[in-house]
Amino acid sequence: MEIKILCNDTAKEGFYYEHGLSILINKNILFDTGQSDVFIKNGRLLNVDFSEIKEIYISHGHYDHIGGLINLVGKTDATVYVHNKALLPKFNGQKFVGIPYEWDLIPFRIKYIYQDTDINNIHVINSVPITKNVVNKKFNINGKQDLFEDEINLIIENVLFTGCAHRGIENILQHVLKNYTIKAVIGGFHLNDASLKRIKNIIQLFKTHNLYVFPLHCTGEKTTKIIKNELKEKCIILKAGDEWREL
Repeated sequence: MEIKILCNDTAKEGFYYEHGLSILINKNILFDTGQSDVFIKNGRLLNVDFSEIKEIYISHGHYDHIGGLINLVGKTDATVYVHNKALLPKFNGQKFVGIPYEWDLIPFRIKYIYQDTDINNIHVINSVPITKNVVNKKFNINGKQDLFEDEINLIIENVLFTGCAHRGIENILQHVLKNYTIKAVIGGFHLNDASLKRIKNIIQLFKTHNLYVFPLHCTGEKTTKIIKNELKEKCIILKAGDEWREL
């Protein structure tokens, strides 16, 4: 497997960063698009040929994951996979955090995801039960709590990719591990405001299943340091502009 971090909250020297996530997997699969054209700028620095991208997966409908998609118009004829509820008006409190453009402007072929499914050897994980309710109540859809039914995670070559893990990284892992064998988890874990007890429980889950962990984006700087301190070499810190080929 080859991955390139095209967008993240931190970047290598000489690369761009923003609050967002975009990961290129095996040259032709794009997971999220950040919030602007940062992922394209970094992709060019990494010699990415965007015309080779065949599949684009959007983890959920927040601007920092779907916002950059419009910048790919004219650069690829990829199919976009997204849950239809990602198109709903999403808010953080009273602040709009949904799609920052008219969806009708997206000319790509769109395929909507409604449940767990397999697409071209990719396991698409959507039906994650919230056994532990960790969804932040500040996120809402027109005043009603957003339970992130649109959230999509991917399993590719026994590696789990998460966008923000709004439904709880522990819930996602427990759901996935019932049906799949994985060796690593990569992505945002949304643990910025998590209690130390919750973080420790999640780390224990990582340890129990002997997982390599790549915390990105909304995991949080403090939490990332805790995970690294506990997991040592099993926790790998990547920034925008980094490439990884050893999985």
